[in-house]
Amino acid sequence: MDMNMNIINGRVWINGNLEKTCISINNGKISRLTDQENIQEADETIDAKENIVFPGFVDVHAHLRDSEFSYKEDFSSGTKAAAAGGFTTVLDMPNTNPPITNVEELNSRQKLARNNICCNVGFYCSPINANDINELKIANAIGYKIYLHKPFEGQDLSDKNLIKIMKKIRENNGILAIHAENHELFDGIVHTIESEIQAIKRIIDLAKITECKIHFVHVSTKEGLDIIKKNKIDLDVSCEATPHHTILNTNDIESTRYYCEPPLRDKENQESILNSIIKGEIDMMATDHAPHSVQDKKEGKPGFSGLEITVPVMIDLYKRDKITLERIYEILVWNPIRRFGIKNIGRIKEGYNADLVIIDENKEQVINVNKFFSKGKNSPFNGMKLTGSITKTIVNGKIVFDGKDIIHADMGNILQNQVDFQ
Repeated sequence: MDMNMNIINGRVWINGNLEKTCISINNGKISRLTDQENIQEADETIDAKENIVFPGFVDVHAHLRDSEFSYKEDFSSGTKAAAAGGFTTVLDMPNTNPPITNVEELNSRQKLARNNICCNVGFYCSPINANDINELKIANAIGYKIYLHKPFEGQDLSDKNLIKIMKKIRENNGILAIHAENHELFDGIVHTIESEIQAIKRIIDLAKITECKIHFVHVSTKEGLDIIKKNKIDLDVSCEATPHHTILNTNDIESTRYYCEPPLRDKENQESILNSIIKGEIDMMATDHAPHSVQDKKEGKPGFSGLEITVPVMIDLYKRDKITLERIYEILVWNPIRRFGIKNIGRIKEGYNADLVIIDENKEQVINVNKFFSKGKNSPFNGMKLTGSITKTIVNGKIVFDGKDIIHADMGNILQNQVDFQ
């Protein structure tokens, strides 16, 4: 049975401002915004204690693992990490084992996730056959992902075949996410700056031919970003950055210990990414949550856990007057939902889904990987002192995370084509 809920004494993000108002929730939806005198009767009342009440955050780039990689992460642990980090919607990448390259595997993955997720999850697919695109969209693929440097078995990433895939995606009003690295330009195990630049140029050229909607993931270089910015005028192109490429650089962090793809860059490239996030030249912040076991990291597997640190890192920047709340809203809520066509979330407004997060922007914390809900206990942010903490995460009208524990572990929905996105 659905319970009714009120949130009182919050500073609520409405139309670009923090406003003193109360929120009433019925049947998983925001039913009323009012003052405390006119609030509905409710089964439960949350006192926000003058903290920020924000729309739930959206991560367009996470690896929830599971299947043969469940020792690294599974849907339960990954979405618990998401909720603890303030994310109410997460888009899951297809480089699983087995990889999600066709309708059968996409359906199997959704079945595996069902009833095992505590936030809402959408699924990418990495198509091998261009003729599968229409059926993949019907089967709830929210986007398509190509790893230029690591094609899956049987996946032809020649220009000729990519053009076929991109044209089909365009015909279905889809979006193609690109990991832009050219492995032929790697220097041994070093992922050179030029490898990203050339891969971005290649996809830009193909986008000019196909008019396919493109989203470049984890951009890490100034020159690569400049190419994207220049082509936004004529092409339907967006891009994201991660917190690690935004905040960290090889002057401060040992890149071999905290190896990721693309790798951490030097200070000049890192500062360019940070400044572009602040100025609005990068569309989104994405976690690239990539958990691994301790042994896998020792063996050099790329990536680390990001869902539980991203929002606190951004709130800390806000507290240090480096970024506005408006920009945080744009890069972690509004731009993701607009770009991926997600409906009924992202605003605190009557009739919208009650996906909300309460943030104490003054509460200090020290990042401790051993306290992560994620199975991946690895992060270059470990030990970093930040100001800003998630005190509540509400998914579909119920408290999932209460600031310490997960209290409802099955509140998430799988995003459905036409119902939740288009």
